[in-house]
Amino acid sequence: MNDGTAFPALAQEWVAATAALAEMIGTERFPQALRQILSLGCSFDSMIVSRYEGAMPPESLYQDLDELQAAITVEFYASGPYLLDPLYQACRNGCAPGAYRLMDLAPEAFYRSEYYRAFYRKISISDEIGVLVPDGADSWFIVSLARFARAQRFEEADTKRLNAVFAVISAAIRRQWGQAKEPAGDFQREGWEDRMQTFGTGVLSPREREIVQLILQGHSTPSAAAYLGIAEGTVKVHRHHAYSKLGISSQAELFSMATRHLAGPG
Repeated sequence: MNDGTAFPALAQEWVAATAALAEMIGTERFPQALRQILSLGCSFDSMIVSRYEGAMPPESLYQDLDELQAAITVEFYASGPYLLDPLYQACRNGCAPGAYRLMDLAPEAFYRSEYYRAFYRKISISDEIGVLVPDGADSWFIVSLARFARAQRFEEADTKRLNAVFAVISAAIRRQWGQAKEPAGDFQREGWEDRMQTFGTGVLSPREREIVQLILQGHSTPSAAAYLGIAEGTVKVHRHHAYSKLGISSQAELFSMATRHLAGPG
């Protein structure tokens, strides 16, 4: 008989998972406890936890991917393309902490971008939630929860459930990994972001470089025009000129050239 003091079954699971998470702080079993509490908010197939310091390459703290998936989403990603990641961009642009679906943060043409094809489609990720946890003025943890091909896309209710316990999750993550390493020097912080900003320098005009950056991030012609406050026709002209100067004819070639630039020597 329920006398009004008993928790519903799901609430009891949350309490148990929260207790387990707190107990595992400082141990190697913390990622499993984190995965367990997150799985009460939504179902997912894989979890990656990364730490970002300024514009420096991310540090992988945990991942449960197979060898091929890890090579693409951890190793190649950290070589420079992470600078185009909507989750990383959200952190750098002052997004509020919390859980977000990929579609909540990505430009409207992102799902047709070469970045999406190079990462998400290649390893059959159908959708992603990012849990953004700040750890100081210019440091973030991102917990990436992915569903693989043919799985149902994440719904708004999924992020609402995760955000309901975000304070607990974020506090535990900061306790576990918050002092993982010393911040990098300013010259290092700026180096990788500068590399992205200088793509096309000496070949493209400043406006052409801006448009190329937006294309790489997944913006369509209309969204790039709106972002820059110029006409769509002007964007098309600049894009045509940029492609011609770079000796390319497609977004795939642009992405390949940009990733080589990012991964190249300083």
